[in-house]
Amino acid sequence: MVEESARVLKVDGDVVWVQAIAKSACGSCQAQKGCGHSLLAKVGQKQIDLPVARNGLDVQENDQVIIGVPEQAILRSSMLMYGLPLGTMIAMALLMSALGLDEKLVVLASFFALLAGFIWVNRKMKHLNFAAWHPKLIRKELAVESHIPMCEID
Repeated sequence: MVEESARVLKVDGDVVWVQAIAKSACGSCQAQKGCGHSLLAKVGQKQIDLPVARNGLDVQENDQVIIGVPEQAILRSSMLMYGLPLGTMIAMALLMSALGLDEKLVVLASFFALLAGFIWVNRKMKHLNFAAWHPKLIRKELAVESHIPMCEID
């Protein structure tokens, strides 16, 4: 389960609306103090509001919580959204090349195969059961207060 911290915006029965902040990979990089990309990532952080199943936890507005998404949901949705259209494009390019067609026709047919893959995924997603793929409320985040003053040592 991939876990992320979020803040509760609203409790509505068995559904909790939370706000998570989309983070970039810059938070784990060692060179983030001297990198301009890190500064741009901090400025451009997006806040995402999403509904999450309550799972019987007692939460209130402004509580910090941990939400989780199953790894299988991330892998399957990535393969569905990107792998299938790219696979159709590559298969069409190989088929057209094997038939000995002109390069312009191969590129054009591959492009239309990519579009057809995206359209097929869009239609397929309307009929899938995503209940197991949704984020779930796992637990409240523990607020740890430190009584030791923090300072930077150069």
